[in-house]
Amino acid sequence: MIIKCPECGHQVSDKAPVCPSCGVEIAGHIIKCSHCGELYLIEEASCPNCHHTETDVAKAVAAVEKEVVDAPKEANASSAVEEITEGVAAEEVHDSLENAPSDEPIVVGLPAEEPTITDADDEEDNVVDAAFIMDNDKDAAVLDAAERLEEEGSESQEQEQSKKHNHTSLAVSLLIAVITAAVLLFLYNQGVRNNKTNDEQEEYAQAMASSEPTVMQNYLKQYPDAPKAHRDSVSLRIKALHTTDTDWASVAASNSKEAMQAYLSKHPNSPHKQELQAKIDEMDWATAVKKNDEDAYAGYLAMHQNGAHAAEADAILKKLMKHTVADADKSSAVNAVRQLLQGINSKSNEKIAGAVASQLNFLGSAGSTAKDIQSYMHNRLYQADVKTVNWHLGSPAEVTKDSNDDDAPLKIKVPATLSIEREGGTSNRKYMISAVVKGGRITQINWN
Repeated sequence: MIIKCPECGHQVSDKAPVCPSCGVEIAGHIIKCSHCGELYLIEEASCPNCHHTETDVAKAVAAVEKEVVDAPKEANASSAVEEITEGVAAEEVHDSLENAPSDEPIVVGLPAEEPTITDADDEEDNVVDAAFIMDNDKDAAVLDAAERLEEEGSESQEQEQSKKHNHTSLAVSLLIAVITAAVLLFLYNQGVRNNKTNDEQEEYAQAMASSEPTVMQNYLKQYPDAPKAHRDSVSLRIKALHTTDTDWASVAASNSKEAMQAYLSKHPNSPHKQELQAKIDEMDWATAVKKNDEDAYAGYLAMHQNGAHAAEADAILKKLMKHTVADADKSSAVNAVRQLLQGINSKSNEKIAGAVASQLNFLGSAGSTAKDIQSYMHNRLYQADVKTVNWHLGSPAEVTKDSNDDDAPLKIKVPATLSIEREGGTSNRKYMISAVVKGGRITQINWN
């Protein structure tokens, strides 16, 4: 193909090694601008006419042509093209060439024999090398294919980068989801554990406050992993209730006041405590009503100050008291009783003798003397194992008299406690003391 030398403008074959006019290299060093069709040297950065810059693919194709021209005749031109264009998708270039229009063939390669140029060919510049024919349309097809390859390569790279970016985003999203799920699971488990702990605390408190073994057994079944201290406490509670229930069955069957009092002493926190106290209250009230005297009602009040019949007993006592006594007389009568008890506490015969009349009724025995009280003190109170005996008067003391005469005997009712210390321990008993005092001395005394 005859072209103009891009350097000097002289017509020259595009297969000529150099321009015969200016000597610039032609074959393999010429590139056609895909924008305006201008031919220029491949070494130039852009088209001198429109300043369009060709892609690396187009330049690579031009380089392939150069290799074809410079290769030995017996070399396979298509093999050289594949080696040079390996980095720019040679297979797709080949496909593009194959897809070129059939009516415009593209001949790539070297002929078996080079044509011989004779001296008769006067116009050497007009000779076209038939070994490598590629018209302008075919050049454009090659360039278009190269550009398409470049674009497809760029799109493929962009798609690959997009896939990598999508994969990275997906991996980050999955990681965030996993971390979030782990945190939520931890918080959920923490909340479940806290709820279980709170529930266990509430159930434990209810089990310990209950008097039903079934409630405690349900706690032990429901919380097998509860603190050992809690489980041990509940187990001991069940055992204690079992023992209590056995004793309760016995005392309930006996219906005895003494048995009830013994049960309460052994089980002060029994759930049957109020029930037993109410039964004892009724028993003592029935006894007081049966006797129907001042001593009986006063005795009931001494034992049941807040009893169910305390108000009724107090009202009856007020009716039985016919006369009032001056405070000085009350004090004198109470002091006589106190002196007698102090004499017993200290084993003082003088105090005992000074508190009682020459003859008196002592514990239901008429005609008794101070010596009889001393004998009772030594024989009945101060036994071999007794260390000390202490009487303690309580309050309030009730002092009445049968008439308004100044020398009328005074009747005293006062609660008292007898504390006896023995070698094996101390015992305390409550009494109601009834006494008659005349002239400052005791003429009758009894306690029960």
